[in-house]
Amino acid sequence: MDIEDIEKHYERMSDDEIIRITTKDGRGLRPEVFGIIKKEIKKRNLNPDLLNGAIAQNKDYSIFELEQYANILRKLPCPICGKTKEQLNGTIAHTVKGFLFFAVSNTKTSIACPECLDNTNDNAVLSTFFLGWWDLPWGFIKTPVYIYRNIKAKKQNWLYTPNSTLLAFTEVNIGAIEIYKNDKEKLSEIIDTKKPSALRK
Repeated sequence: MDIEDIEKHYERMSDDEIIRITTKDGRGLRPEVFGIIKKEIKKRNLNPDLLNGAIAQNKDYSIFELEQYANILRKLPCPICGKTKEQLNGTIAHTVKGFLFFAVSNTKTSIACPECLDNTNDNAVLSTFFLGWWDLPWGFIKTPVYIYRNIKAKKQNWLYTPNSTLLAFTEVNIGAIEIYKNDKEKLSEIIDTKKPSALRK
């Protein structure tokens, strides 16, 4: 696709599509596309910081740089309990539910304070312990594995620095974080993984 076709393609996009690309779906953009996006943002009178989100998605980051972005999120109120006493981190809750001849397994990322992350993993352990065995034969294999994964994940919940789960979440959502790094309301929407958000992957 040549540059004129790309320009026409972006001209036909809705405002929501432009916002979606700049916040979360803009990885792999060619460098010349940034000028087209800038032009469309200006023409439509959209938030000029949207361009920064598209650029942010197409950079390579060191661990130190990712930690800087993650620390922006860590200072927010916990999306579960609302407290600000402890800095936020991330965890993955692993659950499996057995239904005789099949099982439904799930992994869900949560960003919250360490206490709420512990509760999230504990609830996943309880759910899996009581409901995971009822698939033959995989329930007897998956249930202890998923319980172990939750126990292992809890060990990172109270780390003083951003843990691996939070860093991975930050990298995936770095476009939106860059755009809204000075807007606590938007950032809170990004980290609230219990609610659907157009700003988060």
